[in-house]
Amino acid sequence: MAFLKGIRISTFLFAGVLVYFAVHFFVGQQGVLSWHAYVQRADALMAERDALTQKRQELERRLARYQAGRVDSDYVEERAWSQLGVAGPQDVVIRVGKTAEIAAPSASVQTPNP
Repeated sequence: MAFLKGIRISTFLFAGVLVYFAVHFFVGQQGVLSWHAYVQRADALMAERDALTQKRQELERRLARYQAGRVDSDYVEERAWSQLGVAGPQDVVIRVGKTAEIAAPSASVQTPNP
């Protein structure tokens, strides 16, 4: 009888350990169900990395315009006008205000008769 009692205890103990590991295999922090969340996070991080890489390449391209020996004078002039908030002598400026009024043709203006 004591022998069967020892087998039952060891069987239940083994089954309990097996259930413990099975539950953690599926539900645990490193489990199968968490794997999907890790894949989504990895995809989001890779997309962010790609966007940052593209932004860095754009900044490097813009920085190359300022390097000594190959300064693009048109670009520097354009940036200077933009930073100062003024227009160059050859630029055409069209102002559009919030309350733009359209003047009606005055009565004194006459159109020529053909």
